[in-house]
Amino acid sequence: MSINDRLKRPLEYLRISLTDRCNYRCSYCMPKDIFNTDYKYLKKSELLTFEEILSFIEVLNTFNLKKIRLTGGEPLLRRNIENLIVKIKDLGINQVALTTNGSLLSLDKAKLLKENGLDGVTISLDSLKCSTNKKINPYFNLSKVIDSIYIATDIFGFAKINVVIMNNINSNEIFDIVDRFKNLNVEIRFIEFMDVGETNEWNLDSVYSSERIYNDISKRYLLTKLKDELDSTSTKWQLEDYTAKVGFISSITQPFCRSCNRARLSADGFFYTCLFASHGYNVLETLRKSSSTLELQHDIQNIWSKRIDQYSVLRKTSRYENDRESKIEMSYIGG
Repeated sequence: MSINDRLKRPLEYLRISLTDRCNYRCSYCMPKDIFNTDYKYLKKSELLTFEEILSFIEVLNTFNLKKIRLTGGEPLLRRNIENLIVKIKDLGINQVALTTNGSLLSLDKAKLLKENGLDGVTISLDSLKCSTNKKINPYFNLSKVIDSIYIATDIFGFAKINVVIMNNINSNEIFDIVDRFKNLNVEIRFIEFMDVGETNEWNLDSVYSSERIYNDISKRYLLTKLKDELDSTSTKWQLEDYTAKVGFISSITQPFCRSCNRARLSADGFFYTCLFASHGYNVLETLRKSSSTLELQHDIQNIWSKRIDQYSVLRKTSRYENDRESKIEMSYIGG
């Protein structure tokens, strides 16, 4: 059976954070001034085990779950992730994907992930300049991340590249990135800088809109519109005469809340119904206190059927300003 929320949106897609830790410190996600040696990360005993994750997926599978994406933090920091992937596929999930910073995606690791059923990889890359990367992420290893993109396209045949564009930081490097990867079978996804969490010092002046990015690219390349999936977060375009596609994720200027079919599971077992959520629902407690999944199935059905989240639509309204609560950090909720 399927379940819909109050806005008629089905629960079809689950993003699972495998860890709240990351070896990078991107300013829009885990700024180093906050996420330093004093920061209290989750203890190993607090993390969902692979068996608990699989039990949760089994529950959601009763609601016609179609896709799972493994995230973090950095998901490749979680040991033996390939063992989890093969068991997820054994549950009948059609599509299992991974979002990574690319620093740990070696050729051998990519082959192992593919052999165990991983369907696709998304890699984060915000600049090709060392000077810019020092501003965005002081721990960035450019050569490793670029290598990982070529490895991903070689092993999986296709890869997505996530590029968060920030005004006056890397907004003048859009051509550089398109030029570098235009002949690869990739989708370069330009993402508006989003106000996820409370630590990334987001402000509207830092947003470089998708419209501006599109206009910049179209000055040099011909773009042909591609059909967008109904529940897609991005609008897609083909670079004419080249292999690569470009996409635009416009959470700030063109919210896609009305078609959002995504739920999120944190590394310590909290269920979230929105990327911009202020609170989640403790499912780890239920998983560990009972061998029966019926109670959890009932809880999820009850939570989702009452869901009304549409933060990005309401962001500018008086309702948002009056009711605003602290949002969960992206590194914890899994992006």
